[in-house]
Amino acid sequence: MKLDDGIPAIPLWIDGHAWFSVFEDFIDIREANGAVNFRVPRCGADEASRALASALDLQPTWGEEVELRDQLVQALASLLDQFGGDFAKLIARETGKEPDAAREEVARAVAALREASCASGGGSVQAVISDAAHPLLTAVEGLTRAWTVGDAAVVLSDARAPSVLFALCELSARAEFPAGALCLIHGDAGTRAVLESALGS
Repeated sequence: MKLDDGIPAIPLWIDGHAWFSVFEDFIDIREANGAVNFRVPRCGADEASRALASALDLQPTWGEEVELRDQLVQALASLLDQFGGDFAKLIARETGKEPDAAREEVARAVAALREASCASGGGSVQAVISDAAHPLLTAVEGLTRAWTVGDAAVVLSDARAPSVLFALCELSARAEFPAGALCLIHGDAGTRAVLESALGS
């Protein structure tokens, strides 16, 4: 989606696909060189509730499918490893990290997925808060905590580095994760408060 000034906005990820609504407020993504090449919508209660509903729709089947969750997490690890160079470029572009540091973050995220071991349980939804210092790694660590216990997850991107998280969502679709296992919204501290309130945390 492009706004009137031609700067594209990174969509949300809900129901297993890119998701957009009518937004009035956007956050500029300033890349490491100061350029504004993308924006994200500043999400509120409506978007948080929509993402939560999508995640809850997956339960209780997600929690019961231990072997399937293991297979999907490992498939995502393999794909992230395969496309690691592209993910490292996204991280470096928005965070200003040196290429080696960006590649190291991707490697640590791959390792976190490969080391995950799923158990029965779940039935809930966890909020995962990304940190621009390590946008991919913090998201993956939060996702593995949710998925291994059978919970779905709603990720809130750090608006300073959201592109790699949307790319991760696209990769989850390629790995054939079911709709609702991973939802992505964008915003700021106000959005975080709304999301945590919706989840009762």
